Amino acid sequence: MSNFYFLEKMNPIFLQIADSAEKNFIPDPNTTLIKLRQLGEAIAQDVAARIGIDFDQSISQVDLLYKISRELKPDQTVMDLFHKI
Repeated sequence: MSNFYFLEKMNPIFLQIADSAEKNFIPDPNTTLIKLRQLGEAIAQDVAARIGIDFDQSISQVDLLYKISRELKPDQTVMDLFHKI
């Protein structure tokens, strides 16, 4: 049973990525780290799309986070968490 079923309501892809990270935690921690990074990217892309930021698949995560930060002006703690992932 996944600890991340709550993500399915937001976006089923979020659940799929988080579930994969969780399942690989013990047998393959490197895969878990990659999946967590993918989850951060997927969430950032979802946020950007919801607030009307234009981007394509070639944009770097740091550039997308900069655009989100400039547009939304979120709490710095939120942005720090994105950067840590």
